[in-house]
Amino acid sequence: MNIRRTLTAALLLGAMVPVTAAVAPSWAGATTTPKCTPGQISLRVGPANGAAGTIYHPIIFTNTGATCVIEGVPALQPGKLSGTSFVAVGPAAKNLSMGEMPALHTLAKGKSVSVAFGVTETGNYTPSACKAASAPVVSVVLGSYARGTVSFKPALSVCTKLASTRTQLIVAGTQG
Repeated sequence: MNIRRTLTAALLLGAMVPVTAAVAPSWAGATTTPKCTPGQISLRVGPANGAAGTIYHPIIFTNTGATCVIEGVPALQPGKLSGTSFVAVGPAAKNLSMGEMPALHTLAKGKSVSVAFGVTETGNYTPSACKAASAPVVSVVLGSYARGTVSFKPALSVCTKLASTRTQLIVAGTQG
């Protein structure tokens, strides 16, 4: 009986202890780092890796300016250029990160984040379900942080009837 009263008193006392600065939420005294802008983010494609009928191409976002923050899932659209205009080829990449919380990445000048851009081999589909087409460029939009295109040589082969490409949340580093 004494043990029960002692534990109850200790729990109640613990509940009344004020939160100290050491355990305060991180936003309480955080400094504000500006968001990255398209003018300070350069885009490039890293070396491809294959896995079970899907080739993954890391699309790399590198900060060329002052320290900034970036987060999210890039919208990726395979396509081609007609003069200076971008023309979509097939559906946009499917977002595989639905329901996941994005991490906020702080990028100093010269630092990078990346996304694994997956391209399923068009030969995995029947011609009637896929209708393969060549896409030498991919349009990349990451919210208000980054916009541009990246080129692929040789050109990607993508489906025009269904999404044969995929994207996900950006991650630290250059491997996607």
